[in-house]
Amino acid sequence: MTDLKPYEEYLWSPKRKEYEGNKALEDIDCVFCAQVEGDDRVSKMAVYEDDFLMVEMNIFPYNSGHLMIVPKRHVNSLTDLEDEERNRLFSMVSKVEELQREVVQPAGIDMGMNIGKEAGESIPHLHVQMVPVYEKDRGFMETALNTKVMKESLEDTKERYEQNVEILENYNGGNE
Repeated sequence: MTDLKPYEEYLWSPKRKEYEGNKALEDIDCVFCAQVEGDDRVSKMAVYEDDFLMVEMNIFPYNSGHLMIVPKRHVNSLTDLEDEERNRLFSMVSKVEELQREVVQPAGIDMGMNIGKEAGESIPHLHVQMVPVYEKDRGFMETALNTKVMKESLEDTKERYEQNVEILENYNGGNE
């Protein structure tokens, strides 16, 4: 056990007060639908977008390079997608894996979907999370202080993804 003073056990973040002061926009039912509609009150860091889906940075990432693949049509489950839509979604998932391997060079990639609040869904709109995992993800800050350290800003990672966006194009045989 260490001889830390009580205040030394905290990570101080004055910006947190500003964040907590922000009220959820009650007239927005779905953040992803608001993004699709171009509502400038919600943040969007799209790397790729077409008529069917968006590939965007998660602005609250689990790790550096975290991307989400989001169908533009509001659906809550894979079963709500038509066969062609489901095929296109998973075709893009494989392209996003290729993009992440090229750009951020992870040791592995966690892929997941939370369907239903009890399963951890925070936004009730189907989306696929693609989270890069790196060999040296567990350092002092993560193990001793339970604090995640991001090695690159969202903006810098987005720029690197955009420089390689051609990987995502024609993800379904040109049927966009």
